[in-house]
Amino acid sequence: MKVRETVLTVARSMKQIGLVRHHRVTEGYPTKGWISASDIEKWIERYDTSDIDIQPVELGQIDWTVCYASSMPRAVQTAKSVYDKEIIVTDLLREVPFPTIQSNLRLPFLGWAVLGRLAAPFSKRIQAEIKEANERIEVLLNQLMFEDDERVLLVGHGGMMILMRAALKRRGYQGPRFGHPRNGMLYLFEKEEPTC
Repeated sequence: MKVRETVLTVARSMKQIGLVRHHRVTEGYPTKGWISASDIEKWIERYDTSDIDIQPVELGQIDWTVCYASSMPRAVQTAKSVYDKEIIVTDLLREVPFPTIQSNLRLPFLGWAVLGRLAAPFSKRIQAEIKEANERIEVLLNQLMFEDDERVLLVGHGGMMILMRAALKRRGYQGPRFGHPRNGMLYLFEKEEPTC
């Protein structure tokens, strides 16, 4: 007696999530002189409201079905420059605040950036901000799981992209490594998922 083998195939689709860091901000980083913590705070205010240098962005000739952008002006402007349909603006993609430290020291800007990174593991405030950013990312990714959009473009910020990359990897997405994401560049993450 012959036994007939039946092979069940599950339909699969490729879920694509594209991360794009906003265009370069024209304010730039303070590059000269020794500056104080209060100078850093003033620079952050200028940076957050600065214009951007809009450049062409290669989006991989993918027909993106939806675009989410951070509610910060530089991300919204970038999203409008690369996506010509409706953009969903959300606080869930807002940048992790620059790690400021209360001190009377005067350092070059790079010194403040290094000091902020070194202090981050020991600062309850900075750790709370990172935890809150990770929670926002999980809320957004959980929301995307229940939507039909297969090609999702997320326009945001460097710090959030680093956290987002880690969250996507934990969920089984494949994508590029990066330490400091470049402005106006697509980082594509993909995951094959069964369809019902």
